[in-house]
Amino acid sequence: MKKILAIDDNPANLQLIFAILNADFPDCQVLLSQSGSEGIEIAKRESPDTILLDILMPGMDGFEVCDILKRDIFTQHIPIIMVSAMNDSSIRIKGLNTGADAYMSRPFKREELKAQINVMLRIKFAEDRLRNRNEKLKNLYFELTIAEEKERRKIAEYLHDGLGQTISIASIKLSSIARGELSPAVKKTLDESAELLRNAINESRTLVYDLSPPILYELGLIAAIKWKLDQIEKKIGVITEFRFEENSIALKTDMKILIFRMICELLNNTIKHAGANLITVEIRKNAQSITVKVIDNGKGFDLRQGKALSELGGFGLFSINERLDALQGSMEIDSEPTKGTRITLTVPI
Repeated sequence: MKKILAIDDNPANLQLIFAILNADFPDCQVLLSQSGSEGIEIAKRESPDTILLDILMPGMDGFEVCDILKRDIFTQHIPIIMVSAMNDSSIRIKGLNTGADAYMSRPFKREELKAQINVMLRIKFAEDRLRNRNEKLKNLYFELTIAEEKERRKIAEYLHDGLGQTISIASIKLSSIARGELSPAVKKTLDESAELLRNAINESRTLVYDLSPPILYELGLIAAIKWKLDQIEKKIGVITEFRFEENSIALKTDMKILIFRMICELLNNTIKHAGANLITVEIRKNAQSITVKVIDNGKGFDLRQGKALSELGGFGLFSINERLDALQGSMEIDSEPTKGTRITLTVPI
């Protein structure tokens, strides 16, 4: 059943609105409140589909009530119709700027009130459907990401336990044959073949770690980040720093994987685009969230240009933002030309 909340300190006004709504919207439950603070509590508890809000009320006026409701994540999507005897354009503008979705002047016509409420109910219905679809898409994206990681791990385990072991055994057998009495030409060929197999073993190990580093599952997030930064220093030659408070952070496997992948995306993005010679990673955890910062001393960029994430950092930043959206997390980017970039991820746990 749909719900309509009316907030007005005047009992006569509430009685009139109650009578009209009961007659014109028999399928809706009508909720009444005589103060702004009480109305806010009812809105949070009942989640009405539309709110009729008076402006002039003692203690907390309609502007303040509207502002509080529109800032609250649980009530910000509820359409609000401001109703007042004040018909000054500045009042209407102030109400709309505060977050009201419509404004009606007293005395109002019953047909006008009915039409406005019908519009608000349609808006609320459409927005609820859209939010539900977005929520399903976020959940699907999250599930796909985890499924992808599981497949990565399966492939990595196969490369390590199957193909890797086969190549290792072949290398050992060739080396044992090469130690026998052979002609120089045959011995050279065997030595070269053994060397090729050793290179294949090293490459397969690198591939295994890139696909799904065992250290992440065996030793945890902190150890995996250390390993990743060591790889960057060895392969790229960029100096790295890692700041953390705890040697081990207890997390569910799915969360650990997602955070590690996002950090890797940020590091790869920095290497590709920043031109930095120093990258710093910070990780902090409290009871509510994990905060990750990736800081570089590279060329930076001008945030005032209003570029999309895909333009600022390719698909990497866009992908991270999508993952954070699925986790109800956030990303902040702080950068200036020639002054490097600081990216902060906050992930609720």
